[in-house]
Amino acid sequence: MPLYSYNPDIVMRWLCDGWRCRYNQLRSRRTKWDRNLETAIPLGGKPDMRSDRQVRLECSWLAAIPSMVLQSPNRIENTDWWSANKRHRTLKKKHRNPGMMPRFKSRHDDLYFVCWHNKGANANYRQLNRNHGEVVITGQNPGAYRLDGQSCRYSIHIRVRVSQPVRDYTSVGVNWTKRTLVFVNNPLPIKHERTGAMVGLDRGCVHTLATSDNTFIDLPKERLNRIDREIRRRQKAQARRVNMSGETLKQYRQHASRTYERTGREISRLYAKAHRIIDDWQHKTTTSLVKQYDLIVLENLNLQDMSRKAKAKPDPDRPGAYLHNSQSAKRGLNRSLRTASLGGIVGKLEYKTQLTGRNRLILVNPAYTSQTCSECGYCDSRNRESQADFECKQCHMSMNADLNAANILKRGLDHLIGLDEAEHAETESAVQPAYRGKNASTMTCKTSTR
Repeated sequence: MPLYSYNPDIVMRWLCDGWRCRYNQLRSRRTKWDRNLETAIPLGGKPDMRSDRQVRLECSWLAAIPSMVLQSPNRIENTDWWSANKRHRTLKKKHRNPGMMPRFKSRHDDLYFVCWHNKGANANYRQLNRNHGEVVITGQNPGAYRLDGQSCRYSIHIRVRVSQPVRDYTSVGVNWTKRTLVFVNNPLPIKHERTGAMVGLDRGCVHTLATSDNTFIDLPKERLNRIDREIRRRQKAQARRVNMSGETLKQYRQHASRTYERTGREISRLYAKAHRIIDDWQHKTTTSLVKQYDLIVLENLNLQDMSRKAKAKPDPDRPGAYLHNSQSAKRGLNRSLRTASLGGIVGKLEYKTQLTGRNRLILVNPAYTSQTCSECGYCDSRNRESQADFECKQCHMSMNADLNAANILKRGLDHLIGLDEAEHAETESAVQPAYRGKNASTMTCKTSTR
């Protein structure tokens, strides 16, 4: 039966459930490989091939959903699927566990929906005062569901708090569980004037970034450490409750107390806060680097292998026993790597250098960069005395090891010169006559340039 309500929670749940329903209908058209039948079968057993119009006519709970909300799963589901497909193939080529392909969205996930802006067709934002505004989503009840004496059109007003002006956006994503609204924008081009400046960057855990200009750029570690200490305190409180119950963790979670669940939500919020701090720092740092330098050189680190679990070494004094110090040190290193989030720096630099259209990012081989002297080029494992100290055994130059490794700029310039020479040689070899023989001088020559 039709349900009419002014309760915002009921209305938003209806929009989120309708969006998830349409998303799963489109996902049911995807196929998976059946090893027994040796053929591809639909994910849901029977694919739902109905169009948006047919769904409105046959599914009463979707009849009054705004068109800009009902159309958004078409593109979002397609993007999610092929992104996961590409990631699956990439991991498989690297002989890593590709994981499972995406399945249907569960009703236990966050309540979420997306509404297209479509150049002002829906999801229009209006500024109310300096820090507040509202997004208005409009819809229409079909004639069969229209109430007597009331208009068939309706509007949903979502009040939001903003800290900066909202620029042009393509859609809004509403997470009703977390009470957040996201404006999806196209990235703006970064204004950059050529300065001729070049820099080499060394990524690490002690110092997040060390530049060839002898400077350090670090994460706000004091704030992150405070959040980490608070997370550990709350985790210990959760562990005490489990120990006092006398049950295993799995048994306790089946009927956990409200305090335990509330503490878990607080821990999740703290983790999310730390991730936002890191992401904000990375965006600000990479933008300033792109604006300041024309050429940026980075080491092409294999972070997956760096964080791989270490094997326990056998104890020479006790046959059959193993040393666990190496595993403990490896866990500490992996924790530092996750906190530093070194992969996010490269990803942000890659697309921001493309937005400028003038910058260039070069990833070079990281082999022996920490053992090679930046002054004379002498390479020796004894040069690196410790994590922080570097002293060349040939020219006796001493400096911070991270700053020395940041001088990979020369290696990047050599790589750039090699690319230019290879491109020039390929262009010259491609310039050759189309015909040979006595009439070759009278025929045109085919050329190709890159």
